[in-house]
Amino acid sequence: MRFNTLLLIHTVKLGEWLMELGKSDPETQIKEKQDRYAIHSIEKALDVIEVLSARDSVSLIELAELVNQPKSSLYRIILTLEKRGFISRSDEDGKYCLGYKQLVITKNLLERSSLRNAALTDMTKLVSKYGDTVNLCVLFEQDILYVEIIEGTYALRMSDKVGSKSPFHATATGKTISSFLPEGKVKEMITAKGLPQLTPNTIIDEHALFLELNQIKEQGFALDNEEIVQGARCIAAPIFDMFGHIQGAISLSGALHRLPNEHIPAIASDLKEAGLNISRKLGYLSK
Repeated sequence: MRFNTLLLIHTVKLGEWLMELGKSDPETQIKEKQDRYAIHSIEKALDVIEVLSARDSVSLIELAELVNQPKSSLYRIILTLEKRGFISRSDEDGKYCLGYKQLVITKNLLERSSLRNAALTDMTKLVSKYGDTVNLCVLFEQDILYVEIIEGTYALRMSDKVGSKSPFHATATGKTISSFLPEGKVKEMITAKGLPQLTPNTIIDEHALFLELNQIKEQGFALDNEEIVQGARCIAAPIFDMFGHIQGAISLSGALHRLPNEHIPAIASDLKEAGLNISRKLGYLSK
């Protein structure tokens, strides 16, 4: 009798455990492990670097407020980062900014980036042919990140910076990448960032955005028609990895008068060809 009771208890416990396990998808399990094993001091050090990357210089008091950390414990983190060259302190006003170690790491990352290396030849050809700026972008969290930019030859040209970010819904590269993502992922991005209006042409309606994403996926390129900067246009095409997953996008951006409607089909065709060339270098087997 006692054995049967114990067996029943263990069976119930096992069932409860399996039910809890079933509630947790793989992504949730990974997130829970990340939270469980995260090292608090390292997280705070990374918070400091992220804050400084978005500002020119910050005082210790400002940093403590921005990362929500007492000055006493934050100071030890800052001294360590300064010693290793990740941040530096101004002798004039005592404020902190990013150190040169960040440039070394960025340089090494760019040099080893297979996507960037695969794209440089086609990017250079496009700039030579059209004279406008060519961008290579990836999705980073909910934004578009510029990983390489080759500026155009015109005096008046579009010019972002490598490492800068833009909203996914208002850029040709962002819409191109989003069009090949699962609908649920795009909705998560909308929930996280919203659809802020940057110009009168920015798409701010979710239904309208999904209609355009479907069209982009079907035609193989996207158009930013003064949606992030008035007077500017951008055309983009997708880049895929060896598994056929969206990896990034390549785009050409310039002044509206240099990219009229009648030129869009030819530019889009060249961008799609460039995107396919880059994809093949990454191991993509086109259908």
